[in-house]
Amino acid sequence: MLVRPLHHPADVPALIDLFERCRSDDGQPPLSEHKYASLTGERLSGAGFVVEDDGSIVGYLHLLESQRSGTFELEIAVDSAKSDFIEEGLLEAALEHVRMVGGDEVHAWVYQGGSSRSLENLGFERVRTLHQLRVQLPVEESPIPPGIAFTEFDQADEEAFLDLNNRAFRGHLDAGNWSAEDLHERQAYEWFDPAGVRMVWDGDRLVAFCWTKQHPGELGEIYLIASDPDRRGSGFGRAAALEGLRFVNEAGSSVGMLYVDASNDGALRLYKQLGFEKNHTDLAYGLKL
Repeated sequence: MLVRPLHHPADVPALIDLFERCRSDDGQPPLSEHKYASLTGERLSGAGFVVEDDGSIVGYLHLLESQRSGTFELEIAVDSAKSDFIEEGLLEAALEHVRMVGGDEVHAWVYQGGSSRSLENLGFERVRTLHQLRVQLPVEESPIPPGIAFTEFDQADEEAFLDLNNRAFRGHLDAGNWSAEDLHERQAYEWFDPAGVRMVWDGDRLVAFCWTKQHPGELGEIYLIASDPDRRGSGFGRAAALEGLRFVNEAGSSVGMLYVDASNDGALRLYKQLGFEKNHTDLAYGLKL
């Protein structure tokens, strides 16, 4: 078996076939959306490595620097009975690349109870637990704070959106420290709908937002949600969540879904109150170089 750098875009059709074979039981692809969009776009963000066996691609690793400089995230897709052997080869190639470019930390995701053995063999330790929660729609409404208004996202709101997002997610590897370019990349997703980004205003101040995503079938997702960290306890986060769930339900979803960090006690309390229950758990492992 041969581990080599990705030849982008020549390898992409074979990789899409690999991803179809590696879909999870509920149909989810093995790569997160942002990495997949980068891979299939005109310009690759980060670096990719493939494993070939008899001329066929049987494994892939996507490596991407996070919003925190020097920290990289990776995800792996493998279609083989020798998965641990293939994964370790890919991981070793990725770690060598990170060291070469001066990185000092690597995080790797293991989705839906997948094996972490190859990561642990190389010294990775668990650093994050992410729950996927679901709720039947519609949920019971509750009073919203007085003076609150809801709008859909408008390009004129971009500065206010980024300011709130970056204050709410300060230090976060994925959602923190967004630039206008980061926002525009996500707005370019095929499913993006500005009406599905529910903006919550207190007068002329943006105090929360709920960015939704409509999946094929029954699922409507709260893709990203934030409330003003300077005004905690004002009920804006609850109002944003209820507005997002109302929107996806009216758009045809019968089940609401979101991801939440297991350490976010406040959010977990809110979602439990709204009727959410755990569907499955994803784990992140980290290694300091």
